[in-house]
Amino acid sequence: MGLFDMFKGAPPELTPKLSLAVGLLHMVNADGQVEAEEIGNVLQALGNDKALMDAAGRYARAKDIDTYLAESAKMLNGDQKMCILLNLYDSLLADGVAAPEEQALFSRFLSAYGVSEQTIEPYTLGIALKNKREILE
Repeated sequence: MGLFDMFKGAPPELTPKLSLAVGLLHMVNADGQVEAEEIGNVLQALGNDKALMDAAGRYARAKDIDTYLAESAKMLNGDQKMCILLNLYDSLLADGVAAPEEQALFSRFLSAYGVSEQTIEPYTLGIALKNKREILE
């Protein structure tokens, strides 16, 4: 036990909804730059739920990404994993740039959740087209 561990409190229990929030938090922080579009995307995905965002922050500070991926992979069913993956993909494209760090993190999620690139590709193509707003100009 560390000197200040008594002040941390226990991290919240991981639920499917919290798993989405924690995943989005990791994704927007992956490249070290949090853009306004990314924040807007997260708020939209979570319905502006401040308590959920606070819980996600507490969880992410208490547990590293590998622990989170292992715990969420065990707890989530297939549809929940796909829901989170698609929200993460939408988030990584929110600022118009899929940074290498974001791509690498997304690959880690795919691996942890046992989802192949071939399985998710049709969905990601649709999300990429949705976010390609310059085609409307």
